[in-house]
Amino acid sequence: MIKIYARGSRRAEVLIHEAIGEDWFGNGLTSKRFVQELNDLGEVDEILVRINSPGGAVFDGVAIYNALKEHPARIEVLVEGLAASIASVIAMAGDRIRMGEGALMMIHNPWTLAIGDADDLRKTAETLDKHTDVLVDIYARRTGRPRDEIAAMLDAETWMTGPEAVEKGFADESATEDESDEAVAVVRHDHRARYARAREQFRRKADQNAMRIAASLLQSVRTDATQESTMPETNTTPASGHTTDVNAAVQEALAAERNRRAGIRQAFGRFAAEYRELLDACLEDERCTVDAARERLLAKLGERHEPLSGTFVQPGADARDKFLAGAEQALLARIGLAKREEGNEFAGRGLPDLAATALTRAGVSVKGLTRAQVAAKIFAMQTTSDFPQLMSNVAGKVLRAAYSEFPPTWRAWAAKGEVSDFKIHPRIQLGAFNSLEEIPEGGEYTYGSFKEDYENAQAVTKGKAIALTRQMIVNDDLGAFQRRARFMGRAAARTVNEDAYKLLTSGTSNNGPTSSDGVQYFNASHSNLTTPGTAINLQNIGKMRAAMRKQKDKSGRQTLNIEPKVLLVPVGLEDKAKQLITSESDPAATNSRVRNIYYNALTVVSDPYLDGVSATAYYLFADPNDVPAFEVVFLDGIEEPFVDEMIDFDTDAMKFKVRLDYGVAPGDWRAAQRNLGAQN
Repeated sequence: MIKIYARGSRRAEVLIHEAIGEDWFGNGLTSKRFVQELNDLGEVDEILVRINSPGGAVFDGVAIYNALKEHPARIEVLVEGLAASIASVIAMAGDRIRMGEGALMMIHNPWTLAIGDADDLRKTAETLDKHTDVLVDIYARRTGRPRDEIAAMLDAETWMTGPEAVEKGFADESATEDESDEAVAVVRHDHRARYARAREQFRRKADQNAMRIAASLLQSVRTDATQESTMPETNTTPASGHTTDVNAAVQEALAAERNRRAGIRQAFGRFAAEYRELLDACLEDERCTVDAARERLLAKLGERHEPLSGTFVQPGADARDKFLAGAEQALLARIGLAKREEGNEFAGRGLPDLAATALTRAGVSVKGLTRAQVAAKIFAMQTTSDFPQLMSNVAGKVLRAAYSEFPPTWRAWAAKGEVSDFKIHPRIQLGAFNSLEEIPEGGEYTYGSFKEDYENAQAVTKGKAIALTRQMIVNDDLGAFQRRARFMGRAAARTVNEDAYKLLTSGTSNNGPTSSDGVQYFNASHSNLTTPGTAINLQNIGKMRAAMRKQKDKSGRQTLNIEPKVLLVPVGLEDKAKQLITSESDPAATNSRVRNIYYNALTVVSDPYLDGVSATAYYLFADPNDVPAFEVVFLDGIEEPFVDEMIDFDTDAMKFKVRLDYGVAPGDWRAAQRNLGAQN
């Protein structure tokens, strides 16, 4: 897996120790995941990329290579075990490439699996030739060797040890080189890397003063290289000649350039892929500011549209967007999640027809094909057509609609939280804070005896998969697919709800999890457990309310006065609880004019999960938005399940992975009360 973590404030490491691209089992390093985690590093000056990978998908590898090349930090690559196939291309992104002891590098021609008629196979061969040309260009540019020599090495599937990789220009240094014999070669490659870095720094400078400083640095490196080329072989120490001021100015200029390039990419936004050449031109032009890049983009957008009302330009959707939007709307209308749209050319069309349209849009002829043959083509093409994306969109809409319809009763007594990653996140509790103190005139503010009290929250990934089979496409069985997606969405919501109640009723005697103080959540020492239990009535609810309001902070000195807002009961006690809370008079009093002090003061919530744990136990909770007794945290605050698609070539099925990243954590036990209850 990929592992990215900071080393100090300005350096980072990237660990690539797996295959490149997602395989049929959902494993492997995708370019999407790599770029997302690379962006999470923030601003760093140097990145060490450690590689031990057999290679994998060409497109993912090239994308990772370009992401590293475009990153403003200095990239150092260390091949720790193997950099084979497309992993060797990723290694070429390094400003400096080192081969570890015993490490190997392998390059070869790209290959694939193909199915179809003679024309299909010829197209596949032509595509592979284009892939090969791209790889040859990358290797030749890094090594300086002729393209025909690189092509011959690919044809032969060339394996290289560390010293061999250095000799052929694929690496700059090898831990297995004989330094007594190869020291001059190491120095030569070291100067080549230093000169390339200095030249790149010079090219990237945005302001003229920094450019002059970088030019001075460039000349210094050239001088060093010249001087060292005339040194005796025993002297391999490079001359310096760079002052601290020069280095500081260069770093400042590099930081300004990073900000400029990041601003330009942000300005292009979703148009970056469509106008890649314009984006690259703006990035490479040191004089192009963010505002100038934005003006160039607007001018380009204006070329393909007539002005509306004289000034406003609105870019239109391309053919792919129109197909996906129209076909998705038509399918949603068939299953009742949208209204039938007049004028929609895809309205009423079935799965086989839409699959055939997707194939035609991808350049595949469907003339004379049966439904079964169309379905077979869809699965044979993997993700080349738009059909998997279309069905993923539909599955997501159905699933999320069902997810939102499930009644999540946990929301009434637990807070919704957000975490940014899968690490443990401490949550400080209300009981950790002391009261404010009086500050005399001219007096100092003191910290007092603040006592920290934390509970930990952590998100995990949960998921399942649903499938759209070849038979379902042939039979146009959209209903079966819709039902599976709907059941999955409802199951996702139910799982979150169940996990919240599982934690609430976990532990010995169902008294909850162990708190950070080492004591079970509901416990006599916490003054939040009524045992033996008492029947549910206004008097016993009043005793629980009083206990909650009298809770003290961790020091035991400050009374917190937490007010209960939620009465949680099993379904079997729901009618009794609602009668107690919604009656204007006390139902247990002989005088009907005795006022019910809890009249509509509490919200009654019930859930059948509690009936399976205890038919008599009931709870009081504070408002979770005020003092959360429990918390359900979602990764990046995203509550709805995520859907991703993948074609399974072995089973003739289109699989849709459904995942949800969340976790349930205990909060402040002072905000909850449990009564074991008794028979009324």
